[in-house]
Amino acid sequence: MFTWRHFVWLFICLVMIVLAVMGYDRKKPSLDKVLNTAVAICIFSEVSKVISTVRLVPSANGELLLPYLPLNHLPLHFCSIQILFICYVRYIAKGKAREDMLAFMYPTCVIGAILALAMPSIFTTSIPVEKAFVSLISYQFFIFHSMLIALGIIIAKSKEVDWSMRHLYRTIGGILLLGFVSIYLNSMFASPTYVDGQLVSVDFWTNFFFTYQNPIGIKITALWQWYAYILIVIALVFILVTAFMYPLIRKNRRQQ
Repeated sequence: MFTWRHFVWLFICLVMIVLAVMGYDRKKPSLDKVLNTAVAICIFSEVSKVISTVRLVPSANGELLLPYLPLNHLPLHFCSIQILFICYVRYIAKGKAREDMLAFMYPTCVIGAILALAMPSIFTTSIPVEKAFVSLISYQFFIFHSMLIALGIIIAKSKEVDWSMRHLYRTIGGILLLGFVSIYLNSMFASPTYVDGQLVSVDFWTNFFFTYQNPIGIKITALWQWYAYILIVIALVFILVTAFMYPLIRKNRRQQ
């Protein structure tokens, strides 16, 4: 992270995003056509991720080798869960439910993907940064997150959302709900160690939605520090989502 290879990838991502948005502005395709491309990229993303990360692991008795996908690669991160939302808005009939989901996707795709590109987890969990240009998962990671940013921007430009405060409230509420659910998921997928019925350590854990551990490596040594971290995250959700959505809401009000 923050090596010359990372910065080169960030430049490539910026070029891809700008070209995608400029292409949309020039040709003005329907949002459904844009979503068709997004679905195709999602399929490429998940297939290439599985190919890159699946491992053959021996069974407990050593008699078998079984394919295993590490739990941290499940599509339950803030960005990878957008795959479900993309498919949902592509194939559901137009209406308030689709509009609310599009409104939710605009800030979450852009903010989530920007944070992911700024702090690429693949360089700490999957590959060394030296393999940034020779590993398939590296291309999957940067292309997928670039697509999310471009898609979020295009949603804002598409005029398919009649922006209102309802969308702001529901988006913030949806993010907080998903974050709360992730606490359960992270605990379910963790590998705790018990001695005489007492929990003494956790040997493996996922970090979906970054609710288990902060992404910048600050060590948490007391429960109150974790509560403080969660409160900071909640405050950032309110600030960032409002900063992204309120200008569109205000513009829509003026036009009406």
